[in-house]
Amino acid sequence: MPRLNHGERGLKRRLAARAEQEIITAGPPVMLSALVNYLSANDAGPGFYQLAKELQLLPLSASADEKFGFWVEQVKRLYERHGARPATA
Repeated sequence: MPRLNHGERGLKRRLAARAEQEIITAGPPVMLSALVNYLSANDAGPGFYQLAKELQLLPLSASADEKFGFWVEQVKRLYERHGARPATA
């Protein structure tokens, strides 16, 4: 996958922020970008946590454990709201 230059990363971040604001107004706070894992990691990247802080969903002084717990909760909320449903006959 090609690497994004600084301008492209900024655009991607602004688009993600706009999408997050629309999702948050639709119900309990949930960040769609929680589904995107950071490269070579098992959780979200620093941009996810920074955006959560900017949206006042995560304290500015959040510890690594608090960030991880926040991410886990966001993923759970996404699956509760938009996850696969059992098939109906």
